[in-house]
Amino acid sequence: MDGHKHEDVVKYQQEVFLPVMKEFEAQMAKFEGVELKQVSPTLKDGEKEVIIYFHDECCFHANNEAQQLW
Repeated sequence: MDGHKHEDVVKYQQEVFLPVMKEFEAQMAKFEGVELKQVSPTLKDGEKEVIIYFHDECCFHANNEAQQLW
């Protein structure tokens, strides 16, 4: 539906996006254990914590086929 399996998209994910995310990982908090206790990153001088926000695109299609309005 969104082309995420196209050859060029997969290549970009593998060669560009994922390596960059790996670099950011050292600056991101981790959540450990069953309680998901937050462990803050150890930052070097001049580094800032990276906070990533994700969203699920499927929610944007929730009302596409609606047959009635309110």
